[in-house]
Amino acid sequence: MMSYIELDTVDSTNEYVKKNIDRLNNLSVVRCNYQTSGKGRNGHVWQSKPGEDLLMSILVKDFKNPQDLHKMTQIAACSVVGLLERYGIKAKIKWPNDVYVDDLKICGILVEAVFESNLKGIIVGIGLNVNSISGSFASMKMKTGQEYHVKSLMIAMLTYFNIYYNLYQQGCYNKILDYVNDIAYLKDKKVNFEDYGLVTFTSLNEDGTVDFIDSNNIKHNKLINEISLHSK
Repeated sequence: MMSYIELDTVDSTNEYVKKNIDRLNNLSVVRCNYQTSGKGRNGHVWQSKPGEDLLMSILVKDFKNPQDLHKMTQIAACSVVGLLERYGIKAKIKWPNDVYVDDLKICGILVEAVFESNLKGIIVGIGLNVNSISGSFASMKMKTGQEYHVKSLMIAMLTYFNIYYNLYQQGCYNKILDYVNDIAYLKDKKVNFEDYGLVTFTSLNEDGTVDFIDSNNIKHNKLINEISLHSK
């Protein structure tokens, strides 16, 4: 049973969950209308106008495997893709933590672990562009021309999240990973990546590493926190 907290303004929903983790139940959901310090991975800022977009965090206290943290990112990404497909929007997952529509980002995911002496829980932060209409990104409204009720979208997305998280708990992450690779934005794309030059990404693996091939046809396997797209 999920418990729900709605806030008007907060620094970030992930930070709110961190500060209140002891009093929040497993699978608590926190959503806000506006974040003053929304954040993405590697210190990036997540900006959104009040009330326009889905800004939320899910606290998962029964997640016991910190080495599987990367899997929760894919569980969340699949949930967002499922939600978007429900509204006729075809999306893809850009490894490791973004969701793209066409060639633009529509959603970012930030999964964080909270440790004291042991793992207290993980926080799944999701920022989905819903009714925003200006910026170098995609949004649901920009794609369909329709306005959406943000809280209703959250409820629908949580249905998908429960399905995928249950699959993980049942030991069926391989099914999730197959789907992630099927809808991978980067798969078979040529991208300038770090010092490797032009590479072609081939697959995301269960351990969170990514396989890719460089222009000399040499295969590489690397754990990647972020893939910046310089060219295709």
